[in-house]
Amino acid sequence: MCLIIGGLVYVLSPILLCISLGLAGRVKVAAPEIRRAHIFGMVVLAIMAFIGTVMIDTGFSDWWRFVGRWGLLISWILLVGTLGTIYLRLKSQTPRPPTYRPPSR
Repeated sequence: MCLIIGGLVYVLSPILLCISLGLAGRVKVAAPEIRRAHIFGMVVLAIMAFIGTVMIDTGFSDWWRFVGRWGLLISWILLVGTLGTIYLRLKSQTPRPPTYRPPSR
């Protein structure tokens, strides 16, 4: 839910990305991959925040808008990636139906 709201409201997206990083540990399926993706997303956001600090000298609101837009993009990427990872992991864990074997003689 945090990623959806973060993907729609750029002002809140950096904060909601931090919350989603904390909640990523509660995932039961593909937990290491999802946690790693969220950490990578936060590292990218931190790098972009640093670049924004160096590039933008007009004030906090312009810097926050820059970081928020990157957070919005990262939220959408993480949302699609998380759903795709969980879907593939659940699909691969489904038991195969038994096949018919003729009785041996």
